[in-house]
Order: sequence, then structure tokens, then C-alpha cells
Amino acid sequence: MIFVIVAAAGVIAVALIQVVAGWLFSNGLRRETLVVGPRPKDLGVWVREVSGDRIELEAKVPRQDIGHPGTLGIRWPDGYGRVGDVVAASNGRIVRRFDPGMDGAPPVCTGKVDDCDPVELDGYAYAKDPGDAGLAFSNVEYDSPLGRIGAWLVPGAGSGSWAIHCHGWTAERRELIRMLPTFHGQGRTSLVIDYRNDPGAPMDPTGHYRFGLAEWEDLEGAANYALANGADDLVLTGCSTGGAVVMSFLERSELAEEVTGVVLDAPNIVLADTLRHAMRDLSTSQLIKEMGMWIADLRWRIDWETTNYVQRADRIVREPTLVFHGTSDLTVPISSSRQLKAAMPELVELVETPAAGHVLSWNADPERYETYLARFLDSL
Repeated sequence: MIFVIVAAAGVIAVALIQVVAGWLFSNGLRRETLVVGPRPKDLGVWVREVSGDRIELEAKVPRQDIGHPGTLGIRWPDGYGRVGDVVAASNGRIVRRFDPGMDGAPPVCTGKVDDCDPVELDGYAYAKDPGDAGLAFSNVEYDSPLGRIGAWLVPGAGSGSWAIHCHGWTAERRELIRMLPTFHGQGRTSLVIDYRNDPGAPMDPTGHYRFGLAEWEDLEGAANYALANGADDLVLTGCSTGGAVVMSFLERSELAEEVTGVVLDAPNIVLADTLRHAMRDLSTSQLIKEMGMWIADLRWRIDWETTNYVQRADRIVREPTLVFHGTSDLTVPISSSRQLKAAMPELVELVETPAAGHVLSWNADPERYETYLARFLDSL
């Protein structure tokens, strides 16, 4: 009898430890994923040499962006340029082609990297706004349930074909500039929107990012703006979590019938899988991770089922959908896009980009990306 009591007590103690560990893990999940606020910039790259159209970069630890194929933006305190294809690599240093644009060259670190200012690499490839891509635009505002929200309006030559573009989690409107020349070349007007929880926009009443569960209402406000200003039909685009916003809109909004096509880039449409993907290298046991996710759902109503848009694809995807996804995406697993393609093969075209990271399919091969995009828009 004593043995049974001791064994039962041991089981209860282990269970309590798992619950406490899961509770603490859920706190970290909320802090890192749900809470609205500025995210630290991912610096950690230094310039070692600039010579003509070559730039040598160094990082303390291995990272994907420094050697990522194709074109990336590079920002330093008082300038912005572009790095191009990798030319050489050795001893932790990467030599790439360099286009300084109008801002010259970034400062070179000649001593210890800890004594120098790092630079930032980004996939946006444009410094500020659509004007950097040679496109005329204006700043406008649309009405959402939470108030007025800002957007860029890029007029097209077409009479009533509009596109509304949604950036990803904690990203910027700049994320969409890469797409705009192709839409503009097709005569489509583009509306590139902010939505709740963006800097300068209203905050969601929960104080959390909602991964499409609430942001779709803002997209609906932008759709109303477009339809009131001459749009006859809409194409929706979404990068990363912007894809979740688009999918939620298509499922919930009465205006979904105005949509004639959808473009998604590395869409975050199975949130639970994305978080598991992000946590893959943590030393925490899988049991505690799953316990933490379950507790987080109970505490803050993340709703893992509803944020799995793929499982309801037959009710959501009604129009032709083009999906880009890099095979080396370390943020959103490509499996989500493959599942979407498998669920709706007649409507979904999946373009996998070899070696491309998160929302970096354009960067890896701009010509290929724009060819697929233009062909898709033509087909609509």
C-alpha cells in the first residue's frame, strides 16, 4: 500500500512539474509571439570591405541572410543599398555584388566587430516607399472598425482592377513593394495597407496579434475603400501572416465575392505548425512545448483550430490562388503551402523557390517570380 501511495505521489509530482513548466513556457510564447510591440532588429552583420561593385560581409555566427541567393537590401545608419549575388565565401566572410544606390557605401569595420556598428540585411529591397520602384503613389486612409488606418495608393491604368496587399507579422508595407511593378504593369491599382497593431494604427483590444482572427475586419475596411473608389474586382495578396489575414477575410467577409484572385507568399496559414517549426531547436521537451501551447490557448484564446486555415480550404479557396514559398524557409514551413495545394489542386498553383528563405522567393530570382506573377494576373 505504501508503495502505491509513493508511486501515485511521484506521478502527481511529475504531472505538476510538467504543468508548471508548460505554464512558464506559455508565458514565453505570449511574450515572443502575441504581445504587440517593437521587435529587436536582427543585426549581427558587419561590412569588412567595399571595393567597386563588391562588398565583403562577416557575421559572428552562421545565418541565412548573409549568404542568401539573389538580391537583398542593406541598411546602415544613414543609407540604404542592395547586395547581389554571392561571389565568394571563406572563413566566415561572404563577398557579394554591391549596388550602393544613391547613398554611397556603408562604413567599413577594420577592427573587432564588437567595436563597430553592424548593418541590417532585409528582404524588402526598397528603402522607403513605392517611389523607390519608380511608381507614383499617394498616402491615403481607410476606415476600419477600430478607426482610420493608413495605406499607399498606387494608381494603375486599368479602369477598375484593384489589388489589396497585406504585409506579414511585425513587417512593414515595404514588404510588398517588390510585387508592385508587376501589378502596375498589368494596369492594376494597388492599395498597400497597414492594419491593427501596426505602428500608428489602432491596437487590437486584446493587446495581442490575432493572426487573421480580427485583422480580416481591417482588410474588409480596405476592400470597402477600394470598391467605393472605383474598383470593380479585387486581387488580394498576403505575405506570411498577411496570408492568414487574406484567408480569414475570404472565409468571413461578405465582400469575398468581389475577389477574383489571390496571391500568397510564404503564407502563415497553420499557426500551430509555424510555432512548432520555430521551436524545433529549443532544448525544451516536446511534451512541455505542447503543454505550453495548450495552456496558452486556454489563457489567451489563440485558437489553434481556427488559425489552421488549410483544414477549411474547401470553404475558403474559391478563386484561383498563386502561392510562392521558399524551400529553405526557416520561419513558416513549406509544408503549409504544400498542404494547401494538395487540398485544392485545381485552384492553387504552388511555385516552390529552391534555397529561398522566408518571403524571399522574389529575392532569390526576381525574373522568375515576376514571370509567374504576371502570367497568373493575365489568366484572371
